Amino acid sequence: ILLLGMGGGNHPGADLTDSLMLISVNLLSGDTVIISLPRDIWVESLSAKLNTAYHFGETKESGGGLVLAKADVSEITHKPIHYAVLLDFTGFEKAIDALGGISIEVMRDFFDPRYPGKNYSYETFEIKKGWQTLDGATALKYVRERHNDPEGDFGRAKRQQQMLQAIKDKAFSLETFFNIFAINKFLTA
Repeated sequence: ILLLGMGGGNHPGADLTDSLMLISVNLLSGDTVIISLPRDIWVESLSAKLNTAYHFGETKESGGGLVLAKADVSEITHKPIHYAVLLDFTGFEKAIDALGGISIEVMRDFFDPRYPGKNYSYETFEIKKGWQTLDGATALKYVRERHNDPEGDFGRAKRQQQMLQAIKDKAFSLETFFNIFAINKFLTA
């Protein structure tokens, strides 16, 4: 399963998929492996970076973005990509809020006075180390933050994988699983 994250809406580079994860599920054992793919991987057949595949596919034909992104990831990994999911910032926030927020262990303090805001502005993003329950807007900032992470894009990829695991745990918890309204809002998002 290819999971693509993009800004959407009026964000700069709205249809560039700057978050790319390949999720492999072993149906017999239930084991799951998540691999984050760097957005700047050069794709020979595309003559461009991987994060532009969705954009170029959509400009050729509506719905072609997922097809091209799957083909390019398959070219890079030499693995068939059977499914793809696309999520923009708004959908991500709504999904987290539908679950009532996500509890996550923040591994270090973050303070970024130049976090990208609306209309090409900046805002301050700060979060402290330790267990935190994040709403959709804060969770989005947590997984997007990279300026104040000494690991840069690699640290961001780790946090995105951590968030995906926390979302899975919360979505399949008894608290959520038997809450029809929460599940419906989550799937709608």
